[in-house]
Amino acid sequence: MTLQILNQAQSNAGAIRRILNEALPGLTKIECEPIDGHVLPIVIIKGLSAGPTVCISAGVHGSEYCAIEAAQRLLTISPTAVVGTLVILPLVNGGAFKNRSVYLNPADGKNLNRVFPGNAQGTASEKIAAWLVEEVLRGMDALVDLHCGDLSESLTPFTIFCDGDDRSKSLALSFGLPYAIASQATGMMIAGALSVGVPAIIAEAGGAGKYDETAIRALVDGLHRLLKATGSLDGRSSSQMPDRPVQVLCCESVVAKESGLWYPSYSVGDAVEAKIKLGTVRNPYGEEIGAPISPVGGKIMFQISSLAVNGGETIAWIGTQ
Repeated sequence: MTLQILNQAQSNAGAIRRILNEALPGLTKIECEPIDGHVLPIVIIKGLSAGPTVCISAGVHGSEYCAIEAAQRLLTISPTAVVGTLVILPLVNGGAFKNRSVYLNPADGKNLNRVFPGNAQGTASEKIAAWLVEEVLRGMDALVDLHCGDLSESLTPFTIFCDGDDRSKSLALSFGLPYAIASQATGMMIAGALSVGVPAIIAEAGGAGKYDETAIRALVDGLHRLLKATGSLDGRSSSQMPDRPVQVLCCESVVAKESGLWYPSYSVGDAVEAKIKLGTVRNPYGEEIGAPISPVGGKIMFQISSLAVNGGETIAWIGTQ
């Protein structure tokens, strides 16, 4: 059964919350419209017994395909394996997905994952963020927001949790990717969740517009580990914790000062020393106009992988313990 909810109408305020609370065991699909022209699908998988309510989202950035595919595969979980309720948002930013937009929501040119907890009277992205916080996230027991490198990004798999929140850190550790990054997370969906008391993490693997089966599998396996750890899945899931420990890191950002052509000297996952030249930025004549420097020694967790780079963009993250 698919329910259609036009939530832009004031009379429908709270409609999604009521459906989430009243859903019967089994599968419920909802097609809702938080604002005019923005269709947002929701899938509720409710188990036969009571338990936590966990939200899994993907497609906040519409060109992060490994994350979106991982959410699609979660839709195949049988309600008989679920304890409590899974609320899956398989494609949050449909407009960005349709337009193959990097970072930005084409409706207002803003990065949806930088405007939480949102503003119900603001621009399109701010309204969507506010709606998600009030209609979906409030009252959840946990949020897992799936991401990967965007069309112009490469990264080594990691989770992100809100620094200082032990519940979120525990979720990151249970997800089991090699690295967990403590972040201030300003404006991110996980910060919006935490603003209403919900522990939350981002999980990232894959990128550069590739359909990467290894990265997709890493996200799916991590979801199963986390859901087992929260008591949301029965014992039938085969995903086990990796043998290696999860390293908890902080990250320093490296920002490009110049716009031009980017030639990195290192790859994601490489260890670099402090004050080392990470690569060069050149103008269209091939002349070096910039050389981003690593502020600290550590591991490259994320890096722009496109030839084009713009001044003011984050070009890399350096992870340190």
